[in-house]
Amino acid sequence: MRSATLKYATVFALLASGALLAGCSDDARGDGGAQPASLTVATDPPPSTDLPVAIPVPVDAATAKTAWKEGVALFDAGDYEQASVRMKTAVAGPGHDPYRNYLLGLALWKSGDREAAEASLVESAKLDPTRLKTWINLARVRHDRGDRTGALEASQKALDLDPESADALHQKGRALMELGRGEEALTTLSSARELAPGNGYVANTLGLLLIQLGKPADAVPALEAAKVALPHVGYVRNNLAVAYERTGRLDEAKLEYLAAVDAGDAGGKAMKSLARLGATDTTEAPVNTASAETH
Repeated sequence: MRSATLKYATVFALLASGALLAGCSDDARGDGGAQPASLTVATDPPPSTDLPVAIPVPVDAATAKTAWKEGVALFDAGDYEQASVRMKTAVAGPGHDPYRNYLLGLALWKSGDREAAEASLVESAKLDPTRLKTWINLARVRHDRGDRTGALEASQKALDLDPESADALHQKGRALMELGRGEEALTTLSSARELAPGNGYVANTLGLLLIQLGKPADAVPALEAAKVALPHVGYVRNNLAVAYERTGRLDEAKLEYLAAVDAGDAGGKAMKSLARLGATDTTEAPVNTASAETH
């Protein structure tokens, strides 16, 4: 208990000084769960989608093949920046391979170059408009760029290919939610959860939407399911804490806020909520024994 006291005394010292903790999760090839919508709806105007595609210096087939193998190995090792460098060389080779543009787009996205990532995924979609995952991940990238309308368009393209894709429905639901079309989002995300009941990202987004719609009691089961699937993801624990707080379950809310702090507490929201609720520094928090999710 003494160690817990010291730990949370430190937490509240950070809060008093305005320090923020950050955390994130993601999937390696963009085939798993997606980042859920933020608790704060984006208000910045969406970026331009008129994206120029840089024209690479052409290389011969052998050079392109070697660069591709090296780029894939770097991607699988998690070195997305260097993977992007090698994959740019690969796509400069003869012929037009939509998968090379696709994986380059993911590498660029994960290395932080969202504009170039979108351009590469758009190029991949032009070369092969029948690839479902290209449209789904294009929707994800557009969400990250704040382009909700573009994300909606990409997710609908995916659904035109597969109306029962839970990932595509998830991205569409996120876009509808951020565009203020709550009831449409609820229908879409409910369908996604029916198709993928074990997907913690879908459950989290559905729960977040229900909170925004003023239905925290309905949000609790979805967010509890998200917690089971993603026990060490800070924003999931924070969202569940919000639902508990708004339904009067304050002791449970405090524990979940503490778990969110323990998991990273991106944006410092959980620490602020703990201070607002008057949580003491002797409250024991669940221990985070796992590394960040990397689906």
